[in-house]
Amino acid sequence: VMGNQMKRHALAVVKGESVMGSVVSATTGRVYGDMGAPRKFDSFIFSAETLLADAHVDFAAGRYDLAMESAYRAALRIAGACNARSVVLRKRKRLPTNAWDKLALTGESGQHWATVFSAYSARRARVASGIDDNPSPVVVSSLIGSVEDFLLETTGGDAPMAA
Repeated sequence: VMGNQMKRHALAVVKGESVMGSVVSATTGRVYGDMGAPRKFDSFIFSAETLLADAHVDFAAGRYDLAMESAYRAALRIAGACNARSVVLRKRKRLPTNAWDKLALTGESGQHWATVFSAYSARRARVASGIDDNPSPVVVSSLIGSVEDFLLETTGGDAPMAA
């Protein structure tokens, strides 16, 4: 039994999880305590905050192409968070593969944000492929502002900002 607990501990350490304060059941292998896995929603939001912080740094440095990419990816992560907690999407058998199309199915707010960020999709693709290597700072600033608004609406303003 002790060998299995040590294996679980080693696996948790390899995965980067904390095992301090956790109890592993010898019969079920279930972990009790503070080692619960973060919910998908929280993981998506943390990732979005990190990308949004990167977008701000790149924008301030005049790297508008990188700022656009980071901001757009942050919007995708927030959409993923919304999609992850959507009851509507859980009930559907056939879902679109496009994140914005999925988001639009979640309700009025989802439709609004899907429309907002779909409009940036082609421009972001041109920048990412190098066709347009100098996006307008006005456009990038608008995208970053929209992502911030989307984040605040999604989290209710309660999301901790990533460093």
